[in-house]
Amino acid sequence: MTRLKVLLASVLCAVAAACAFGSYTPLIPPEDVVLPLGRAEVAGAYVQSSEDPTRWDPSTDNGIAEEYDLRQEGYGYWLDEDVWLVFGRMHGREDEYIMQIATPEDSVEGGYVYNYAMGKLVGDRLFVKFPDCDDLSIDSMNALELDSECALTSYDGLKRVFAETESSSAYTTYYQLR
Repeated sequence: MTRLKVLLASVLCAVAAACAFGSYTPLIPPEDVVLPLGRAEVAGAYVQSSEDPTRWDPSTDNGIAEEYDLRQEGYGYWLDEDVWLVFGRMHGREDEYIMQIATPEDSVEGGYVYNYAMGKLVGDRLFVKFPDCDDLSIDSMNALELDSECALTSYDGLKRVFAETESSSAYTTYYQLR
């Protein structure tokens, strides 16, 4: 449980610093939901080396490799029983998905906040990247009426920001599925 809390704190800090896209309600509609991870039960985390981008190192917490339990249920996946993952298909793209990551938050109505990432499945590896508001033009931000928290209100807006930021960010994390 401590490992998960450290992961969530890290993700939330990264999200706050980079201003990743989020929402206070789930945006991926049921008709776009897919289950690309199949029956994977464990995900080991790896990060791209800042010194050598061809090298991927295990993500560790106090020297212990980070692994997370995965459980498929209904239309999504539980990550260590606290984080809810839902995948939406990126239309026209094979094995690339919009990821909706719901994390518990007592201070908001509904009890969850939603962050969005792009995922690409390559064999048994799920590569993840977090595009953010800094990657959008001011005109796009104004058209989408984004606030300082980069809170989106529609699925169409989410798809638009992912299309516009596609080349601005890189896959720097992957999860080895077993």
